[in-house]
Amino acid sequence: MGISAEPQGSGAGKLPALSGVAAVLMVVVAFVAHGGDTPGTEDSGAAVNSFYDSHSGREFAGSFVLAAAAPFFVIFAVSLALALWPSEGSRRALWPYVLIAGGAVAGLAFTMTGMFQFVITDAADQSGFSEAGLQALNALTVDAWVAFNAGLGVMMLGAAGALFARKASPVLAWIALVVGIANFIPYADFAALIVAGLWIIWTSIQLYRRGDAFAPASV
Repeated sequence: MGISAEPQGSGAGKLPALSGVAAVLMVVVAFVAHGGDTPGTEDSGAAVNSFYDSHSGREFAGSFVLAAAAPFFVIFAVSLALALWPSEGSRRALWPYVLIAGGAVAGLAFTMTGMFQFVITDAADQSGFSEAGLQALNALTVDAWVAFNAGLGVMMLGAAGALFARKASPVLAWIALVVGIANFIPYADFAALIVAGLWIIWTSIQLYRRGDAFAPASV
């Protein structure tokens, strides 16, 4: 399965390449909507209930936007993988497959995060839900970053491997490698999450503007 890295068409035919921009912007919007003095894992069930009950509209909206980002991560990962597909065929396509799998894992992780946010907001609106139950749901919501950081880490490592194998865009390849590793390192993962978002936006725009940016380097 050889995929040319040359630009193919224009307009609507190239729009899937911009899915990375859409995915990152939707996540940013969702987390801004979720922002504020959100309760931590140490807060009481009463504090959790008070926060989500007071901000239910914003939290419901943010959960839907976060879940809706999932397909855009998958489309971006597939678009980039196809642009970097080795001319030798699928037997040498390990890293593009890792890239696609990472996009799927990241999309699923953001969907689950959105689900946790929706569930805890809905539970806070129910009078019969216990404070202990709210605390448990809040812990899941607060710590969901472990899942989407891991998904993004796999996606970035797949992108790095595919770029190195393709001998294309070495700067993007090295950034993706460092960020992919950092996504699995405590304390470094927050900075890696921000850089990963910027990397996805930049790469998505480059993929849209000129697919030949990912053509093999001339020797």
